[in-house]
Amino acid sequence: MMLNRKFLVALLSISFAVTALHADINSSVNAQEGAISFYHENYLEAYKYLSKASQAGDPSAHYHLGLMYLNGRGVPTNYQEAARLFTLAAGKNHADGQIALGVLSIEGIGVPQNFKRAAHLLTLAAKQNNQNAQAILGWIYKYGVGVRENKIVAYALWNYVAAKGDEWARINRNYLLLEMSEEELYKAQDLSMNLGLLWNALERTSTNSQKQTKKKKR
Repeated sequence: MMLNRKFLVALLSISFAVTALHADINSSVNAQEGAISFYHENYLEAYKYLSKASQAGDPSAHYHLGLMYLNGRGVPTNYQEAARLFTLAAGKNHADGQIALGVLSIEGIGVPQNFKRAAHLLTLAAKQNNQNAQAILGWIYKYGVGVRENKIVAYALWNYVAAKGDEWARINRNYLLLEMSEEELYKAQDLSMNLGLLWNALERTSTNSQKQTKKKKR
């Protein structure tokens, strides 16, 4: 239940930092106006602005319009359309879009269930210092969803996010603490103080995993 609650928070988060990548000035304004209207639950206005900005390629508009289709806000619920829009946003390195598409990939909503894809997307968003992504990525490593289970990485991520005030991460970190040895805890705390080391460790793990997979195929 705690997992679903965290996913819901991540999916409903609103970002007003409008990304201008691959979007002209007018589309960025439309995206911003649409996001504000979405926040105030004025979905008719939100759709008017967001659809224009989305057609112009604005990733923030893709994301917020995707939320409207996902939750049936101002438009009929359409999981496939939501996934399509999140895919567009994620393709432009929009962190919230990557989170949303990652969550749908875990649940198999609007897209085929794909744990490895979800882990990859959540990692991309987490590296942008998105705390929702970091918290969910901790869950992914705790339970080995699309990746090899790793309590040290899970604790490091939750400890880092908990220090930023995330209650969900703090609770999960404290439960995980009961399962860890003193050596594991020391390593995890060290990683949580330097996420650069954590990302490097994950990249090495991913590279080694790919090499082992290739050897098995041979």
